Amino acid sequence: MAGVSPPCILCCGEAVMDLVPLADGSDALLPVVGGAAVNCAVALSRLGVSVGFVGALSTDAIGERIFEHLLRQGVDTSLTHQSAKPSTLAVAQLLPDGIRFTLFDENSAGRSITTDQLPTIPKNTQALVFGGISLAHAPAAAAFELMITRAGRRVTWLDLNIRPSVIGDAEDYRARLIRMIRLASVVKVSDEDLDWFGPLPDLRDDQLLLHTCGAAGAEARMGSWGCHVPAPKVEVRDTVGAGDTFNAGVLASLVHSDVLGPMAKIDKPSLVAAIAFGVRAASFSVNHAGAHAPTQKEIE
Repeated sequence: MAGVSPPCILCCGEAVMDLVPLADGSDALLPVVGGAAVNCAVALSRLGVSVGFVGALSTDAIGERIFEHLLRQGVDTSLTHQSAKPSTLAVAQLLPDGIRFTLFDENSAGRSITTDQLPTIPKNTQALVFGGISLAHAPAAAAFELMITRAGRRVTWLDLNIRPSVIGDAEDYRARLIRMIRLASVVKVSDEDLDWFGPLPDLRDDQLLLHTCGAAGAEARMGSWGCHVPAPKVEVRDTVGAGDTFNAGVLASLVHSDVLGPMAKIDKPSLVAAIAFGVRAASFSVNHAGAHAPTQKEIE
């Protein structure tokens, strides 16, 4: 079943059911739909952008809940692959320095998607978003790497979103990220990503580097141009999905301004405004529990 309109942006990657502690301090866990690609897709839809999810969803009860969640949020599901393999689970543990997730992803539907199960990219698609744990393990990692090579002249957004605890073959993973960085129109990193990855490979002058810096906002660099966008002061409840919401905010602003295309051709005021919109969207998200994306009206 498809969404209301054909997707102009495809979010490619994993779908995860997060099990998070209830606020009442009990031992009960609340299931919350998550995963980088799902979070970004939902945020884009809430911001008024036609968007589709590309990945594998299990036919188990959890997969059905994720599927229905995407439909309710207006995300196009016509390009998803359905699998009898189990859904990915992530169990959250509250720690003094934040939230730690224990991931149960072995032999999962999402990890198992193969190159021959990838959909054809619709002609009207303007951008594709990649990143997260979907790039850490075969065969899914190879499938999404192939998909970025098929993007052609479309905008390709790569959020490293590195999770060291789920990495198996670090050398293979790093090599894949380097290859995808060289293909991406936009490379988005966080402080945590750079702590693991180290210095990035040199980028072309037409590639946009976005570095999110938590409460300090975000920095952007493209060729000799650069800017810093501060973040508003907010009470941080948790940071789950903040980076995914930032991605969605920047892309949504570019879509609504009708300037989404080659990064070097976007006028700098529009680009700065889009980054500022992404920062506001992420700031809204961290002020709420879970990956809670804003609507356009909530952050205008």
